[in-house]
Amino acid sequence: MKRTPPDGYVPIGRLGRSFKVAGGVRLWLDSPAAEQSLDSFERLFVTGLGDTRLRSHESVSGSLVVYLEGVRDRTVARSLVNAEVWADASGLPADTLQALEEPADEDLLIGAAVYLDGRAIGTVVEANLSGENDFVEVQLEDERLVLVPLVAPYVSLDADGIHLSDPPPGLLDGSPS
Repeated sequence: MKRTPPDGYVPIGRLGRSFKVAGGVRLWLDSPAAEQSLDSFERLFVTGLGDTRLRSHESVSGSLVVYLEGVRDRTVARSLVNAEVWADASGLPADTLQALEEPADEDLLIGAAVYLDGRAIGTVVEANLSGENDFVEVQLEDERLVLVPLVAPYVSLDADGIHLSDPPPGLLDGSPS
């Protein structure tokens, strides 16, 4: 399976957990511009799947769930967790393309609240968005520092901050600062 997108594609996000038996999968977008342009993308490229099209999408409990051509069941959807998603940028207006290509601003996450199952547990003190494995350093209320991956099925981001839901054991153990 091809692992790199064709020329003219721009990164727009990463896939998360599967949803429903019909092959839905959560899509964590890199920018508001990607969300606003979602219906405009003619073609998508998903690492591990290849070239595809968006069949439909819906918002479920604040998460974007997408249904892709070639993903018709939960087994295939599960195999794509953490896959990068790229969009064919041909035909997009120049201002939209520019907004999609702008790098993420790490400073926007500094100071963001972090929640565990809806309860505030800490604040982002550092952000690393420059690699394949984006993560933040979180200072917990008891002063411990922990690293939290941003691309994980138990992590979601919204305007309120970073939300953790059923993280793996040990993620929040950290060390005293």
